[in-house]
Amino acid sequence: MRCPRLLLIDATLAPGSRIELPPEVLRHAVSVLRLRDGAACRVFDGRGAEHHARLILAGRRDGAVELGAVAAAPTTPRLRLRLLQGIARGDHMDLAIQKAVELGVGEIWPLLGERSRSAAAHRGLDRKRQHWQGVLRAAAEQCGRNELPRLDPPRDLTQALADLPPTGLRVLADPEGEPPSVWRSQRADPGAGAITLLVGPEGGLTPEERAGARDAGFLGLRLGPRILRTETAAITALTTLQLLYGDLA
Repeated sequence: MRCPRLLLIDATLAPGSRIELPPEVLRHAVSVLRLRDGAACRVFDGRGAEHHARLILAGRRDGAVELGAVAAAPTTPRLRLRLLQGIARGDHMDLAIQKAVELGVGEIWPLLGERSRSAAAHRGLDRKRQHWQGVLRAAAEQCGRNELPRLDPPRDLTQALADLPPTGLRVLADPEGEPPSVWRSQRADPGAGAITLLVGPEGGLTPEERAGARDAGFLGLRLGPRILRTETAAITALTTLQLLYGDLA
């Protein structure tokens, strides 16, 4: 049976120490994970440290963990992946972020596209980013990662292209791109550089946005003959890149 995991941001983890649980973590442990007093669990800090632990409950509103030995080495993915994800509505964006974490992405940059389906995509971005951070943390707890990916502030594509580091392979999810079989035989290994994957929003990238991405060095990757939702395209492309270059190979 998989041992439940609790994330304690900014905590200093050391064997033998006792850490009081913040209210939201205690609530998650008791109400969601259904842990009881004395239950075994693991605690990680989002920066690579993870320890065996025991839950100590002193009532409905007070709880702590006693830390034991180091539980695992850092689970940093071998392949450095950066996802530029067009903002999608509601659960669609949540799903893209959740699966990106599970598939080993190290950075997520939400993008505002010209074809975002609703003006609502541009409103309440601070609140949305806070919500997405919660989705990201829950996904890391579930999938066993002990280093949290970075979630950047939303920005438009022009700004994102200007902000990208100059090195690394740049990939565009593009129905006019080359299939994975061609990438396997013809594309160079990215080496130590990160791979940046660009996935458009629900309405897709405009011709001008696609041209701007290609001018910035993005190479098209075709994901089959069917039209994919933006979250499906992200999942499919990330899986393909992990198969070609990463820890799914």
